Amino acid sequence: MRASFDWRVVPLTALVIVAAATSYGYHRILLAQRDWIEHTYQVMSALETTLQSITDAETGQRGYILTINEAYLKPYLKAIDALHAQPAKLKTLVRDSPAQLARADALELALRDKLAELARTLSVLKEQGPAQARAMILSDVGLERMDRIRTLIARMRQSETELLIERTDRATRTEHAMLVVTIGLAMLSIVARFGLYCVRSGKARA
Repeated sequence: MRASFDWRVVPLTALVIVAAATSYGYHRILLAQRDWIEHTYQVMSALETTLQSITDAETGQRGYILTINEAYLKPYLKAIDALHAQPAKLKTLVRDSPAQLARADALELALRDKLAELARTLSVLKEQGPAQARAMILSDVGLERMDRIRTLIARMRQSETELLIERTDRATRTEHAMLVVTIGLAMLSIVARFGLYCVRSGKARA
């Protein structure tokens, strides 16, 4: 004889499905939030790399002009190569933020001006001699351009730091909510199972 379907298992089954769907949903949200946190770290790393590269370029250029030692040209040329790709990388990373994208555009122009100044000073060294080139690097032009770059990078870094705090706090709240929901659904599942067991036991004794 075919056993009749026990409809009392339906609520328990539905509860298990709801628990699984809820946990999956929170898991997806948490993964997305962690991706944004990682993205913020990538932007900050790119900013640090940019600042380090332009600093290396200026240090190498000045070292060469002051010593006429071509060994200083190696870090300069290496930094120049690195800086060619940095502005585009930064703009790609911050494309979700109009404010940061505007700063990245301004930074690209500032870097271009600084690199042109470094190259021009090296040209003066070649064409007019060390004295004139050294006079150029002692002027305020190079300092003002580096300060502009540092200011833009500092503003972008501050914006990313604020985003990092906000995104980390949001992820923490999601983790807490996910834990509470998971524990709550687990407790409900245990209660439902116990209730079903009691009903079946009572029916068996009847």
